[in-house]
Amino acid sequence: MQKLLISCLILTTPLSVIAADKTYNHDGRQLIVDNATGAVTIVADGDTVVKSNIPAWGLDGNIRRPDALRNVRVASRNISDIHGKALRVSVSGSYENEKATVDYDIYPEFILTRLSVDAPSGSKEDFSLNFLAPVSTRETYRFADRAGNYAVSVPYDNDAWVRYTNTPFGDEIPASYEVTALFNADTRKGLVIGSVEHDVWKTGINTATDGDTSITSLEAFGGITSELTRDKRSHGHVSGRTVKSPRIILIPTDDWRDGLELFADQCALFAPSVPSKGSRPFGWNSWGKLQTKITYDKAIEVSDFIHDNITGRGFHGADGNVVIDLDAFWDFGFKPEQHRKFVEHCHANGQKAGIYYCPFTDWGGNPDAVLGEDPRYKMGDLYIRVDGEPVKFDGAPALDPTHPGTKARIKKQLEQFIDWGYEYVKIDFMAHGAYESDRHFDPAVTTGTQAFNQGMAFIDSVNGGKMWINLSIAPLFPANYAHSRRISCDAWAGVKDTEYVLNALTYGWWLDHLYHYNDADHVVYEGATDGENRMRITSSAITGVYFLGDDMSEGGLESTKERVIRNTGNREINEMARNCKSFRPVEHAKGTGAADMFVNQDDRYIYVAMFNFTDSPVEKTLPLRRIGLSEARDFKAMELWSHDNADMRGSIVTSLSPRDVKVFRIEK
Repeated sequence: MQKLLISCLILTTPLSVIAADKTYNHDGRQLIVDNATGAVTIVADGDTVVKSNIPAWGLDGNIRRPDALRNVRVASRNISDIHGKALRVSVSGSYENEKATVDYDIYPEFILTRLSVDAPSGSKEDFSLNFLAPVSTRETYRFADRAGNYAVSVPYDNDAWVRYTNTPFGDEIPASYEVTALFNADTRKGLVIGSVEHDVWKTGINTATDGDTSITSLEAFGGITSELTRDKRSHGHVSGRTVKSPRIILIPTDDWRDGLELFADQCALFAPSVPSKGSRPFGWNSWGKLQTKITYDKAIEVSDFIHDNITGRGFHGADGNVVIDLDAFWDFGFKPEQHRKFVEHCHANGQKAGIYYCPFTDWGGNPDAVLGEDPRYKMGDLYIRVDGEPVKFDGAPALDPTHPGTKARIKKQLEQFIDWGYEYVKIDFMAHGAYESDRHFDPAVTTGTQAFNQGMAFIDSVNGGKMWINLSIAPLFPANYAHSRRISCDAWAGVKDTEYVLNALTYGWWLDHLYHYNDADHVVYEGATDGENRMRITSSAITGVYFLGDDMSEGGLESTKERVIRNTGNREINEMARNCKSFRPVEHAKGTGAADMFVNQDDRYIYVAMFNFTDSPVEKTLPLRRIGLSEARDFKAMELWSHDNADMRGSIVTSLSPRDVKVFRIEK
């Protein structure tokens, strides 16, 4: 199935060449071209977006960062494409016998840029690059008119308990992957920068600041690899007579949260989400507590417990279903003939059956093992390698998604799941398929992102829309092959687990504009206090896919089951979870922390979740204007855990017990 839409440009005015410096005014933006150097400054509503931007490009560390281009030419024309109507200003010039062109497409709400570099003049052969930065500004400029500015660093994937980071201006800012947001904490005004294309490149954004209000350098580029991409070598080369960067979006915004949602919407235009498979999943996953002890009998007992005790109390999706999902080690706890019986049992309980798979890893780790699905190959033939050595992370060699042996394994396993009747599959350790490699089986594939796209497209083609695809450990992008994705790494019961999940929600809630739902991982009760249970339940209910994880088989703790019935049976929390997608933060958090207040709404209510991550009671005050409500009106509300009613005017003022949460449902 074709997943990537290629922009089709429609020219509506003839090309015009500008011989002198020029200021272009379009949709409230100014683009100022220095015709002598090719440097471009973009101003939006009086604020400088980038200053003196000159592109950079290179190969394996040999980076060309010119102070000026030669033979600068500037051209403009009107265009229309999947993102809307825009004015395109193209700035080209030469450097070291290579011609570079940056297109600046000015749309009403944002600017899209792309760098194209031609092979050296006189050369008759293709050339290669693995670094292209259409945004590369190294001249200091003022970002905001006041102090209190921050830069969000987004991780490449969700492996190894990585966190989003929010850094104040003046401190060293970590690299951000695919997108970043720069914003003022008080006004929320900011700038979102990211790649809207995820078919070839891994994109990085490097930002440096000086003091509270100035940007000293800003670079957005295709070609990043690092420890956080888990790569063991530089980014793969992209070759041709002309090599193009990913399209980079610049979104000046009055609210950085709106800007990130708009960014996601533009990414989805380029690569639309897979068709919906229905309402938000409620369910249970075996990795929460049973883990390696999952068996057919225990899975049946959990199915019955959920059916008998909590489904009738509102724990179910909008379609009435609950997913009973087997995680890793199901192949040790089930006999082949038991899978159909398990699926049938789930169906009889009004449930769907789910299962688990790792398509891009070899957990056996034996390179000499003959591939059962295709005896022409040994497992080692499928490995991604750097300098001839297998690339491993999390203990397993990574597999080349373009290799026919990898595809044969995927096809056999997914078709088996479908034949057994499974309707949901959690697929894990996906980032392994995006590692850079010395070479891929498909010679046309030269980057990890290209390989990952090919592998995911193959999974999609085999699945054919039959199973809900839930990504576990995976890159944020591409996002057009799965219905949902886990927003963080593994999380269990305690306050630290809740805070970790909410760190990802604080800066990654917008991902459900790309996936149908985010996933907060399984909720575990055992080993935590009642307050921590409420926190963990709430963190899942305000994130997306809403799965439990305790041992609810006959051997599970009765005290835990009692709490599951009591808290998971909160009808108002369940209704909120069914009606709302991911909540977004009311305010930012500092460093690697999580916001402690989140907000969303449905047709009738505005919901506000307030968390206390500390061991002491806290008093919280939230001015209603910060959630878009008038401070001059009276509002009626209910706190959904205590079911206490409250009247509000001006602010929400409340006290929170240690390691606990309150959820206010405010009538519009």
